[in-house]
Amino acid sequence: MTEFLVFAALLAAASLVFVLLPLWRAGRPAAHRRRDANITIYHQRYAEIEREVAAGRLGRREAEVEKDELGARLLSDLDETPALAPDATVRRRPWVLTLLVVILVVGLSSGGYWLRGDWGAMQTDDRPNLPAMMGELKQRIDESPDDLEARALLARAQESTGDYAGAAENYGALNAAMPQPQPALLAAEARARLQATDDLQGRANDLYRQVLELDPASLEALWYLGLAAAERGDDAQAVSYWDRLLAEEPPAEFRDMVETRRAELVGDKPQLQDG
Repeated sequence: MTEFLVFAALLAAASLVFVLLPLWRAGRPAAHRRRDANITIYHQRYAEIEREVAAGRLGRREAEVEKDELGARLLSDLDETPALAPDATVRRRPWVLTLLVVILVVGLSSGGYWLRGDWGAMQTDDRPNLPAMMGELKQRIDESPDDLEARALLARAQESTGDYAGAAENYGALNAAMPQPQPALLAAEARARLQATDDLQGRANDLYRQVLELDPASLEALWYLGLAAAERGDDAQAVSYWDRLLAEEPPAEFRDMVETRRAELVGDKPQLQDG
């Protein structure tokens, strides 16, 4: 009993360190650090591609395809990681929150042991069983094809597991069921189809055209339609899409990427800047 209590105390102390350290750290939010890291990786890989072309190890066409994929990944990350303005309140020492966390961790640790009286309180696993959840959602859809909530949840789960073809199929069914087209849902299907087929000229292109009709300021639609036009060799159309995109004042890192790609089409490639 005594040995366990000592171990439990050490475990609680370690937990407090991991929980409280982020509260007391001053600095930029994690979202900023992740964005900066991805931007740095983008610039590094872009420079590597240029060196490989210069050395003759990579053809210009293959290089452009890889640049497009690199830019698409950066755009996806920017969409998922919004820019956060530093909040002055974050820099304050969170005394009250610290005290609450200490009470919560110690209370739950002690209560869990005394309620269960064994290691069970420390061994519970509340993580969702994703395959089981997806199976239940598929069963719900089989029993009720009009269950749009289940279909939307399944599409998101399929995306997270890499089943982009399945996600595209379910997003397509959702779009077909909508009384009015929804730009976000159309874009979700377009992204899934691009991941599944790597085809900018097919269904994904049609979807992004619909998105742009409904939302003329859609950065995602303007970017991918520009890529599709460049892939067809219609540089003027690609530049037109990207000029419209730049007029919407996108985030700085995305703007740099678009300007670089645009300059390559018009024959005036800029120098990449670090930072």
